[in-house]
Amino acid sequence: MIQLRAFRAIDEEETCYEFADGHKKVLEGFNLGNITTNNVSWAYNPNVYVIMAYDRDSRDLLGGIRVQIADGIHPLPVEDAVSDFDASIHDMVSHYALSGGTSELCGLWNSRSKAPNMGVTINLVVAGMALCSQLPITSIFTIVASYTLKIARQMGYRIETSLGNNGEFIYPNSNYVARVLSMNPRTLEHTFGMYKEKIIALRENPNLERIETIGDDNQILYSHDMQLKNVGVIDYAFK
Repeated sequence: MIQLRAFRAIDEEETCYEFADGHKKVLEGFNLGNITTNNVSWAYNPNVYVIMAYDRDSRDLLGGIRVQIADGIHPLPVEDAVSDFDASIHDMVSHYALSGGTSELCGLWNSRSKAPNMGVTINLVVAGMALCSQLPITSIFTIVASYTLKIARQMGYRIETSLGNNGEFIYPNSNYVARVLSMNPRTLEHTFGMYKEKIIALRENPNLERIETIGDDNQILYSHDMQLKNVGVIDYAFK
């Protein structure tokens, strides 16, 4: 059984370091250990929320994802990633933040050695989207490489074509083309039906247990502990 659990970063400092260590190892496996967002400063940001995936029997950490709310003080990871290429990302984030609150789905990783072909990645993304209903936001950014663009679009994200080269950036190095995307996580307007149904079901029942069929016949029980115990009030500092 795989369990997904959500919490506010500042409430569990030690757990955040466990997340960061696992993420770092995955990045190093792709020779991306020096990526700009590979740090743990987010653990002290009161507007960051974390979801961790565990093997419920062994308690091994299998992966994680974060939602960071823009506050005008701590740049979103997407701002740090692409502002050198296109500084207008800051104005875009500010606009979305002041128009109902904005955020970023970021820091996604899963352990290829401990959780290969177990559906952890997609279930973390679904959980991240479900978590948004508990947060004071009406939009959410993400940045993806070409090989994850399809799933991001199926989740409902649309490319911000006004940024970079029609939405494209060479990031984090010359081997990758990245794109900045955004969506409304409340309406799920463009989200494919199979994912929309899962997101809504998890919002209605944060302790949902569900059997996921991975591949042709591999069935895995996923359990969730997604009700946040502490949600901060955003004190915007945008100019």
